[in-house]
Amino acid sequence: MAQVHVLRLAEVRAAVSSGEAERLRVEAQLSIGEVARACGVDQSTVWRWEKGARRPRGLGALAYGDLLETLRAQAAQTNRKKTA
Repeated sequence: MAQVHVLRLAEVRAAVSSGEAERLRVEAQLSIGEVARACGVDQSTVWRWEKGARRPRGLGALAYGDLLETLRAQAAQTNRKKTA
């Protein structure tokens, strides 16, 4: 696995373990099913990731990382608009 993928997995796992991943999903008003479909995994997989029952891994976890990055950017933009 390429170094960039390993780094992305580390970021995803940190976001999951801190609760940030679930918080971002909820703030974006996305269901677990919607996130799962976007990442190409089963909803139970996302639920297990968010609850700490499984560590994110594989291509689905990388897609989840891309989604989290987008949700972070959207949240930051929303926060900037609120404080402006």
